[in-house]
This record gives sequence, structure tokens and C-alpha cells, in this order.
Amino acid sequence: MLKPVKNHIHLILLLLIVLGLGGKFLWNLEYNTGYTPDQPIPFSHKLHAGDYKMDCLYCHASAEKGPHATIPPMNVCLGCHSVIAVTKDNIKKMTQMYNDGEVMPWVRVHRLPDHVYFNHKWHLNAGVTCQECHGPVETMAVVGQVMRLEMGDCLACHRKRDKSDAWLALQDSLGTGGYPVMEYKSYPYLKYISRATLWSAEAAGELPAVKAAPAKSATGVFPEQNALTQCSTCHQ
Repeated sequence: MLKPVKNHIHLILLLLIVLGLGGKFLWNLEYNTGYTPDQPIPFSHKLHAGDYKMDCLYCHASAEKGPHATIPPMNVCLGCHSVIAVTKDNIKKMTQMYNDGEVMPWVRVHRLPDHVYFNHKWHLNAGVTCQECHGPVETMAVVGQVMRLEMGDCLACHRKRDKSDAWLALQDSLGTGGYPVMEYKSYPYLKYISRATLWSAEAAGELPAVKAAPAKSATGVFPEQNALTQCSTCHQ
């Protein structure tokens, strides 16, 4: 009698292990954490951003100007590699593609759902570093996705973040530029808009002239928070 019972226990344990592994697989099925695709030409962020200390914005210049970081065009690469490492096979391949008018088919690593709006400019202006979302890219020989980049990650960061040095510096610059600083603290979303945009909006009479914010608004936004958490912030 003991042997069948022992076999049943083993079978139940095996079934629980299979269910656990299967559940973990299904839980992570729609997330690309760990996704590290091969690229048409090996590009080491460890070498460029890590060893040579190249600024992320040198290649991803659009990140501080608009919603997308974008992949750099080949003329940016050849700005250096027209004189550096020109005898290497991969550089020769890239140079030939450029001369033939072709585009490098880089494989995209990070992608958010189509219904989510994420603006790189807003976050960079608020003092968020690239590594906070993309991980220690300067250590990666091959770039892969580190964070899940799900809604919970965004909300957790928005809720815990204090006012950044970049935002405080922007407040100071707005104040010295003729803006009443406290007025803009009443509207947290304004901290992600460039000064030029603020000036244009004020000139058009589009900014409300409210001097103080309530302790807590109906939307759940605290005045001391550095970022909004309403649905419409990302789901526009």
C-alpha cells in the first residue's frame, strides 16, 4: 500500500513543478525581458558608451527633442568610422551599404504597446537617466531588454519620484525668466514642456493663472509628486 501512495506523491510533486514552470512561462509570455537579438552588424555599447564614454545623445539625439530616441542613421556612424577602424570587415560592409544608398536593418529591442504614449523628451528633461529604463547599457556588448516595461513599472517610478534636480533647475530658469514659479507648480504636467512651449502658450493666453494647488486633487495627484499617475498621462 505504501508504494502506490509514494508514487502518487511523486506524481503530484511533478505535476506541481510542471504547473509552476508553465505558469511562469505564460506570465512572462507577453514581455520581452531578456530579449537580446542579433544585429546585422555587431555594435558594442560597452565599447562605445562604456570604454569610450560616448554620450547616449550623440547617437540618439532625438531623445531630448521629441518622443522617440530613434536609431541613428548610418551617416552618424560614418562620422567616426570614415577614419576609424576603416579596415574592419563590418565597417567596410556598412560603408558599402551607405554608398549604395541602403539602410541598416537594425533589429528593434524595446517596444511599448501601440496604445501607450511615452515621450523621451519629457523624461530626460525631468532628470530620468537612460539606465533607469534600459538598464546599464554602457556595460552591454549586445543590448537586451532588462525591465519588463509594464504599467506597474511606470506607476511605481511616477509615485516614488521626488522633484529632480533637472526640474528644480528648470523652475529656477522659469522664475528668472519672468515666470511666477509657484503658478507652474500647480500644474505638474507643465514640468515636461520646454520653456519655449511655455512662453508660446502663455503668450496665446492658454495657461491658467492659478497660484496654489489643493493638498490633493480629485485625480489623486499630490503637489509634491514629480509625475502624473492618471490614465490619460500615458493612454492619450
